[in-house]
Amino acid sequence: MEQAQARNHVRPVPRPLLLKIGPDLTDSQFDDILEIVRGTQLSGLVATNTTISRDNLSTEPGYVDSLSAGGLSGRPLRARTTEVICTLHRKSDGGLPIIGVGGIHSAADTQEKLAAGAALIQHSTGSIYEEPALVSRINRSLMPA
Repeated sequence: MEQAQARNHVRPVPRPLLLKIGPDLTDSQFDDILEIVRGTQLSGLVATNTTISRDNLSTEPGYVDSLSAGGLSGRPLRARTTEVICTLHRKSDGGLPIIGVGGIHSAADTQEKLAAGAALIQHSTGSIYEEPALVSRINRSLMPA
């Protein structure tokens, strides 16, 4: 009986809560987000979500527009995601964990995100378009020589 009562009085374990942001935001919107993160004590940010931009595509724009108005992911996001990570890392004085997502198709892309200030990497679209060995190559690139 005492054990059951003790379990009922155990405090819940805090869970990390992160906010995933899009790459289409401005610097002043990043400032607003960082203020919200600090005020609400969120655990970190996920940078970035998909983009509505159609920049950096090699496919004819009219064809792309005919397919979907949804968010774009993958290689076209690589540079912008790295910029967003770098900006957020700088503006937070490196004190906020950032999970880097977007355009990661190689070990070099992973290294780029980490060098920009990402604490962790989320690999998604690259898993679809690259061979399964990509994750192993990324892991090996992160191992000390």
